[in-house]
Amino acid sequence: MASRDVLTFLRGQKLSATLLRKLQLKLLEVQAVLNDAEAKQITNLAVKDWVDELKDAVYDAEDLVDDITTEALRRKMEDDSQTQVRNIIFGEGIESRVDEITDTLEYLSQKKDVLGLKKGVGENLSKRWPTTSLVDESGVYGRDVNREEIVKFLLSHNASGNEIGVIALVGMGGIGKTTLTQLVYNDRRVDRYFDLKAWVCVSEEFDLLRITKTIVKAIDSGASDDNDLNLLQLKLKERLSRKKFFLVLDDVWNENYNNWDRLQTPFTVGLPGSKIIVTTRSDKVASVMRSVRIHHLGQLSFDDCWSLFAKHAFENGDSSLHPELQEIGKEIVKKCKGLPLAAKTLGGALYSELRVEEWENVLNSETWDLPNDEILPALRLSYSFLPSHLKQCFAYCSIFPKDYEFEKENLILLWMAEGFLDQSASKKTMEKVGDGYFYDLVSRSFFQKSSSHKSYFVMHDLINDLAQLVSGKFCVQLKDGKTNEILEKFRHLSYFISECDLFERFETLTNVNGLRTFLPLNLGYLPRYHLMDKASKQMHPCSYHYLPRFPLSYRVPNDLLPKIQYLRVLSLCYYGIIDLPDTIGNLKHLRYLDLSYTPIKRLPNSVCSLYNLQTLILSFCDNLVELPIMMSKLIRLRHLDIRHSKVKEMPSQLGQLKSLQKLTNYRVGKKSGTRVGELRELSHTGGILSIEQLQNVVDGGDALEANLVGKQYLDDLRLEWNDDDGVDQNGADIVLNNLQPHSNLKRLTIQGYDGLRFPDWLGAPAMLMINMVSLRLWRCKNVTAFPPLGQLPSLKHLYISGAEEVERVGAEFYGTDSSSTKPSFVSLKALSILSMPKWKEWLCLGGQGGEFPRLKELYIKYCPKLTGDLPNHLPLLTKLEIEECGQLVAPLPRVPAIRELTTRNNSDVFLRSPASDFMRLESLSTSDISQWTELPPVLQKLWIENANTLESLLEEEKLQSNTCLQNLTIRNCSFSRTLRRVCLPITLKSLCIYESKNLEFLLLEFFKCHFSLLELLNILDSTCNSLACFPLSIFPRLTFLQINQVRGLESLSFSISEGGPTSFDDLFISGCPNLVSIELPALNFSRIHISICKNLKSLLHNAACFQSLTLGDCPELIFPIQGLPSNLTSLSIKNYGKFTSQMELDLQGLASPRHFSIDSKCEDLEVNMRIDTFCKTGSSSPVRFIYPKLLASSFSTLLEAFGNSLQELFSDQLRELLRRNKVSSQQLKTFLGGRFAIACPCNRRVFSCNVLLVVLLAMAMNPMISLFSRSNKPCHCEKQPVSKLTEHTAAVKAIAWSPHHSGLLASGGGTADWYICFWSTTSGNQLNHVDIGSQVCNLARSKNVNELVATLTGHSWRVLYLAMSPDGQTIVTGAGDETLQFRNFFPSMKTPARVKDAGVWSLGRRHI
Repeated sequence: MASRDVLTFLRGQKLSATLLRKLQLKLLEVQAVLNDAEAKQITNLAVKDWVDELKDAVYDAEDLVDDITTEALRRKMEDDSQTQVRNIIFGEGIESRVDEITDTLEYLSQKKDVLGLKKGVGENLSKRWPTTSLVDESGVYGRDVNREEIVKFLLSHNASGNEIGVIALVGMGGIGKTTLTQLVYNDRRVDRYFDLKAWVCVSEEFDLLRITKTIVKAIDSGASDDNDLNLLQLKLKERLSRKKFFLVLDDVWNENYNNWDRLQTPFTVGLPGSKIIVTTRSDKVASVMRSVRIHHLGQLSFDDCWSLFAKHAFENGDSSLHPELQEIGKEIVKKCKGLPLAAKTLGGALYSELRVEEWENVLNSETWDLPNDEILPALRLSYSFLPSHLKQCFAYCSIFPKDYEFEKENLILLWMAEGFLDQSASKKTMEKVGDGYFYDLVSRSFFQKSSSHKSYFVMHDLINDLAQLVSGKFCVQLKDGKTNEILEKFRHLSYFISECDLFERFETLTNVNGLRTFLPLNLGYLPRYHLMDKASKQMHPCSYHYLPRFPLSYRVPNDLLPKIQYLRVLSLCYYGIIDLPDTIGNLKHLRYLDLSYTPIKRLPNSVCSLYNLQTLILSFCDNLVELPIMMSKLIRLRHLDIRHSKVKEMPSQLGQLKSLQKLTNYRVGKKSGTRVGELRELSHTGGILSIEQLQNVVDGGDALEANLVGKQYLDDLRLEWNDDDGVDQNGADIVLNNLQPHSNLKRLTIQGYDGLRFPDWLGAPAMLMINMVSLRLWRCKNVTAFPPLGQLPSLKHLYISGAEEVERVGAEFYGTDSSSTKPSFVSLKALSILSMPKWKEWLCLGGQGGEFPRLKELYIKYCPKLTGDLPNHLPLLTKLEIEECGQLVAPLPRVPAIRELTTRNNSDVFLRSPASDFMRLESLSTSDISQWTELPPVLQKLWIENANTLESLLEEEKLQSNTCLQNLTIRNCSFSRTLRRVCLPITLKSLCIYESKNLEFLLLEFFKCHFSLLELLNILDSTCNSLACFPLSIFPRLTFLQINQVRGLESLSFSISEGGPTSFDDLFISGCPNLVSIELPALNFSRIHISICKNLKSLLHNAACFQSLTLGDCPELIFPIQGLPSNLTSLSIKNYGKFTSQMELDLQGLASPRHFSIDSKCEDLEVNMRIDTFCKTGSSSPVRFIYPKLLASSFSTLLEAFGNSLQELFSDQLRELLRRNKVSSQQLKTFLGGRFAIACPCNRRVFSCNVLLVVLLAMAMNPMISLFSRSNKPCHCEKQPVSKLTEHTAAVKAIAWSPHHSGLLASGGGTADWYICFWSTTSGNQLNHVDIGSQVCNLARSKNVNELVATLTGHSWRVLYLAMSPDGQTIVTGAGDETLQFRNFFPSMKTPARVKDAGVWSLGRRHI
């Protein structure tokens, strides 16, 4: 606040800096008692209100200072011709705001004295009794393994020589560290092993005198009660001398090494084998105490947690007498998430409580609302020990819902945007400061690594509860149905993206003035491809095809967000937005903008006025073709991520962005300002950098100017040339040589390089890349030899693909010669060599320790001329794949540790030793199964292809004798005779048969077997000429069956008998051209999918129940099939022509329909169903009917249902409904009494909206639904729309895009209150009459406007967005009270001739 920039700016505005100093003084005055207030607010609501008021005032003060600094920065970046006027307005506003905030702080300062708040450290949160060594072992569950592991360590010899062995038990509060230590302390083996034992509860204060005295008394009960530390340490040294002792220091918080060093001085006289156990919540404590072993204590399993809960909740721990409480109790235990303290506390609170409603209250209550809660106080202690900078970072994490997995890097960027990262006292970058903050919270057990993905972190549910408690009302998770509960003062908002986010979900935000964070969160199933880019194990370039996008109301980015002036974090990722409004430039405080995974095409130039912007994420914007040309003005930009976008060229002068810490991609251009030399000044760039289109580099000097060798913070560098035919790469050798990176680089990719050789800096003898961990050489087509990579000491992953001219790999590759005993590739763990068509010889040098002493994965594929030897000894290899090496004749290397082996389509890769040597092999894929006289004993997965003797193999007991085999795949095999029998192991869970012929010979005997464990059966792309019956009874656990592209199969009849499966997840039948009939059994199916069976005529289901039915491209199949089951929730029918003529598709009996899609050419189909049932079940995917003609009764019922109860309807579905049905205005008049108008019933395209449906939907839902086609093609329909809209009682929300009908809404006689979005492309006389009391919004896009609105008199309305008129002379004639934003994009725009009695906000793109 008192920074030089702020004070300098204020002096320039002739404002008194005393005002800010007074404000700063008041802030310091109230902040002095903040620690005490935070402690007391837990139990004192008045103090909590005071804290919230203070935080609110601080937020306002920060916004004020940010306004000042932002305005100063704007004036620095822009040539403002109106500076003097702005000074007056800006200065007056600043002074009044400073006075207002100061008054608030003065009030809070007085109130703090009334509340009794004091300076310094807050009072104790709660009374905590010291722990003891006693434990009731019968009440401990799930710690046997941990106990044995720790006892084993205690009884072992010291791994650290003569030093005392310290083991630290680390975990969050309440996880059971003390209990486990008590078990170990009282173990009889421990008693016998050690001469002396002592237990000390250290707790928050590391009192050296008290701890030493406690130890002395524990080992000598007769010791005097001295308070002299020197005497106590001498006594302790005497007692411990020549003794093997065991000491427990429980609940340690000390992070000061000197304290520990003073305490442990007497311990050094103990015998080797002496041990100390430390329990703590912090890894830093464990490190300070020089722990030789750190044991992170995990959560209890559900069963163990339930046992602990039941022991304390039920008499004698027996829950069987109360089954109704048992069911609720198990749900309560799930909330505990494996935390023993929570299970014990909640169980004890419910002991002897037999009322179901009380148990349900506990289940449905927040943790902080529970009676006699001991859980959060235990966790709150951890929070109280956090320094203030970590407290706000942790509290901010309450925006994440429970179980949400977040990324470290992204959270740090969010902290940075919110201003939480203080680098004033450090030379570190903000990113490094944030990294330290993050790992501090990890080390203190606030965050923990996700079990599902190593790049993610999570918070325990109770830690999440703590975050919500301490963040108060300032962080809100927006949940459906709770939008009205949002408070006006909250600052940070997060929510999960829904299937369609309408404006109403966010409408409450219009009342929130100080919102800083607008953060939609990734649903669990959405891809996060950006994390995959970080993996060093990527063997070849990959593309990403599935990019989901979700609809978002147009009003959110266009109307709502630009008005939230203090927004700092804005994310719209995964939404289907294609552009942003120019008004995005109004968000002058914005620091973080994330548009990743959106189809946005370009950014408005106004983005370049966001001078505070630090992070811009545009990754996976696959339609983004360009960046704003003035991006060089974003001088505070630190992170620009454009991975996997379609940006063709970088903006000019990007090198001016000297604050950039991360630039993921740079596309080299040919123009000045876009060349590779622009990277010269970006010396702080780190992380990933991909330099593309390097063929555009002018010369080697330009490459040298990029100064990659000086970019010490880069971890991952990717150098890419366009290697398409005809692209000139002259001088590529020199360019690559001059693009030498810094020696700190860890990962390097060279792709599309057409030079003849690699540069010297890449391998030995230069030894410049000593830290490189991963190297990928992709499509380097012209090189004839590899660089000497074998001597790179850190190289772990080497992937080579597409080196088309390499014929020999020899000594040059290893960086040594045949006589040398020097090992090579000493760190290499994975080697992949793919697609080298001329490679013939691999010279294996052997050498001391072999060429690849640590290699674990080896891939050799698509090298058709390779004939030489393979490395003969790979002692640590666990995975080997050799495929499509047609001339390779070589023995397999000795691989005693192998677990996965693939040898397919090679000439003769044979076994060097019997199969018994492959004792650990778990997965085998081979095209020569005959080599294996017996299968490895622990084999679980087997893939057999191109086998000529498969009949014999299946008849023998070779497979059946394997008791571990679970997955069997048969590919490209042909059966020539009927099998005598089929001998497969009973352990089989998955069977897949691909691209095989004459399966009838196999299946005849196969169906006589019994596979009690088989869950998945796939038959794909094969032939089977006859199959009378498909017995499901032999597969009692089968849940997934796929029959796809099976030729010759004419009928498929599934039978079921006693002992067969009772339910089925998925039945998938597709692409069977000869299939005529299918008969399904009476089973409960979850999903049935039948498609692309051109001759299928009969589908019988024998009263089977299925929840989802998909039928597609079966033109001969007659539908319906004996009526549909009542539990059907999803029905999809596509390209059917054989509906029963004049029949009714009766769907009225369905109990809970959720998704229906019918696309048919049948003109006589009548649908009869209750649409309102969709609303009752909370449908996420609305009804969708697409067929060309609806009967009158059905259509009217459909519309009536929509109007009465439908909650959501996607606009594209409605357009399709109208288009396919060719509905005319006369039909609508007939159906609905002429009350509504209808858009053009053109056969090809709907150009304007159906007002009827808009009104009906508005009556029921009142959402902003934009229903229009964005086509400018002329309409060929000769019918004119109805000119009147009468008797309507709801908002008309979209009358849109009529290209030629000027009288679409000529007059009205109802009580509509809004007319929105009437857009015409040709007519000027758009709206001749508007009802009194109406508001007119968006009268827009008229190309020939002489009088845009003829008569607007006597009404109280606002006219918004009179726009895009190139020659509008009269904009508003009348008494409208406000005209907003007449935006003109045509240079010929004239100043409006007349704007009568209207407030004009903005006229045109220039100030008028």
